[in-house]
Amino acid sequence: MRYRVSVRVMPKTGISDPEGKAIHDAAHQLGYREVDSVHAGKSFEVEGDYASEAAARDAIGSLAERLLANPVIETFVILDVEELK
Repeated sequence: MRYRVSVRVMPKTGISDPEGKAIHDAAHQLGYREVDSVHAGKSFEVEGDYASEAAARDAIGSLAERLLANPVIETFVILDVEELK
């Protein structure tokens, strides 16, 4: 079966996030003063053929650990696994 797996990669807590800081500052300059903080990350959608949803989740979790996220400074979470028809 074919699956689409959505993965979000974010900086670990305490890691400098210059992109998030720049967005925060720009939001304030645009008048969005209620914005307290911004954390910038990356989002991936990976499609492939897997035997099951669990197999897709395991394979893409491994891919995220080895390729999509830098384990020294980033964490990842699998947001969704969708079977494609």
